[in-house]
Amino acid sequence: MTFANVARASRRLIATRPTQVCTNCSPGGAEPAPILRSQHLGWRITCPLCGDQLRGPGKREIPSPFQQYRSAALRDEKLLDDEAERGIGTWTSPAEIARLLLMRRIPRPFPREDDLWRFRVLGAIIPDLDHVVAEQGENLPTPAKPILPLHMRPALLAGVTIVERAGPEMLQMLSGHMMGDNRVRFTNAAESMMARNRIWKASSQMHLI
Repeated sequence: MTFANVARASRRLIATRPTQVCTNCSPGGAEPAPILRSQHLGWRITCPLCGDQLRGPGKREIPSPFQQYRSAALRDEKLLDDEAERGIGTWTSPAEIARLLLMRRIPRPFPREDDLWRFRVLGAIIPDLDHVVAEQGENLPTPAKPILPLHMRPALLAGVTIVERAGPEMLQMLSGHMMGDNRVRFTNAAESMMARNRIWKASSQMHLI
């Protein structure tokens, strides 16, 4: 199993250990159980072989609190898969959007200092997220390794879809939810993505001539 051909931007979404399993495609009872490539792909919520819903590695399955975003999540699963496995992109990198959405934000009114850990840019797009994170006491991963637990993953995938559809203007809007160094880093990354968008548009227009 190799991931050498995966797009560079997507490599942070590859887990070092299996994070999910397809009960339909993984043969039961085999020792040692074979590990499928899809078990490491942190952008997937369905099996690329049969389309079934993936399950977490533990015996106790945690239902996703974001089922209402499933259709948007499935769209981004395809966007991320196209980018990682086939080098197909749109105006920007979906994997880079995912990383930006996991940066910390400062909501208003300002929360207590003890609560700052739970607020991410993604919560400005998926309003349910802040409540779910607080209720479960589960700190989300950082942009350096943006792989969410399977039951939380639909929220991130849906957020990426929303930004990808809205275009660069939404990145500018989201920067308003940041402060200090985080805002500088977010703005610099967003401006780089928007610059690539202008190049992508110009290239697309040249093909029409």
